Amino acid sequence: MPHCAGKWLLKNCFLFLCMMILLSACTPKPSASKEIDLNSKAKSNIQIVDAAHYSNFWIWGNISSASYLQQAKELYILQGEINWNRSRQRSQFIPQGIHILKKPAQTIWLVVRSHHLNWTPENIQQVIQRLNQWKNAGNMVQGIQIDFDARTKNIHQYAVFLAKFRQHLPSEYRLSITGLLDWTNVQNQSTLALFRQSIDEIAIQTYQDSSTIPNYATYLAKVSQLELPYKIGLVQHGYWQAPRHLSTDPNFKGYIVFLLRKPRST
Repeated sequence: MPHCAGKWLLKNCFLFLCMMILLSACTPKPSASKEIDLNSKAKSNIQIVDAAHYSNFWIWGNISSASYLQQAKELYILQGEINWNRSRQRSQFIPQGIHILKKPAQTIWLVVRSHHLNWTPENIQQVIQRLNQWKNAGNMVQGIQIDFDARTKNIHQYAVFLAKFRQHLPSEYRLSITGLLDWTNVQNQSTLALFRQSIDEIAIQTYQDSSTIPNYATYLAKVSQLELPYKIGLVQHGYWQAPRHLSTDPNFKGYIVFLLRKPRST
């Protein structure tokens, strides 16, 4: 074989092999195609949270009037936060949210966000005063909800705080708290005992900011082990698929939808 012919043959064989490798890499694998189909099937069972289908709502700011608000059963209304004033080196209550309204047809919970647990007697009285003001305006005030994102490893300190706060709360008012999904991992029995003695409900939040936390079902599978009355917090326009065990759990008391001020962009 002539030398030039050999080089031509080797060059073309090399090009042929390269083309075969490229074609193989670009061809979809059956397993990947099957995985996409399964994911699409799972997504078809997940619903978008439509506020019109619910009756309990968190109102965190000036929400425009809507028909579902007129038919609501319970409203959780932000009224302020407990923060630490560094310049004055003391805890302070900062009013937030909407002004006092008259909503006699709905049960009202007032929500206070807390950034620490070193509440002063003045802070406690300010919160109770706000409850009384809404009640005196002709509202059915159910109680106070404290929104505090305690780390799971420090949750016993929060339980102690709640037990002390409950002693100052007038008996006519109930105590609710928000809870993180990770709190379903709490197994310390003394901590859980304090919760059971102090609070009337816990609202487990399945979202962060304005988005649903993807693996919420894994945590909710353990929530019944807390043996606490609980509601599940959903975010408006978020995703939701109810776990099957909720329908038979006596501690499950329904949903609360966090209303967004503006529609979430898609």
